Amino acid sequence: MSEQTRYRITGGLFLLAIAIIFLPMLFDDDGVPSVELAPVDAGYQPPVVEAFEETVPETDLAARVQALRQEADDQGFHRRTGTRIGEPVLSLPDDETGVWAIQLGSFSEAGKATAFRDRLRADGHEAFTSMFKRGEGTIMHRVAVGPFLSEERASSLATDLEDQYGETPKLMAFGN
Repeated sequence: MSEQTRYRITGGLFLLAIAIIFLPMLFDDDGVPSVELAPVDAGYQPPVVEAFEETVPETDLAARVQALRQEADDQGFHRRTGTRIGEPVLSLPDDETGVWAIQLGSFSEAGKATAFRDRLRADGHEAFTSMFKRGEGTIMHRVAVGPFLSEERASSLATDLEDQYGETPKLMAFGN
């Protein structure tokens, strides 16, 4: 079959399809019936909606923010714990410690702390860093694993981490 014949057949089929679709529309009944709408009353006034009084609920947020500002120094470190506000607080455990962490290192350079944390994470441990201010303003970066709800679990893992990384771990209280 020649190319010209194929084009003629294709064009004929296209025209036939158009005719099948649109011809019934032309010879249909009256089409869609029109709908009569009631005339709009020219004197209609929409109801007046009274504006409500906007009241701001009473809150102690400003007082809490002020209290937090007094607890932090100019660099954002908590005056009592020395830890940067918003980061995990590690402290020496006491009789009431319920949540534990294992501190594996303390670095003065953030890059070394981040690299060690990333190494621990790559080995499957839940590691994190925490900044704290020591002494006269020296900023240190702790690397720790945790938190743990059991002191026994933390002690057991501390022994394994010491064998694996050669660092002396410290069991610490995690939280405030």
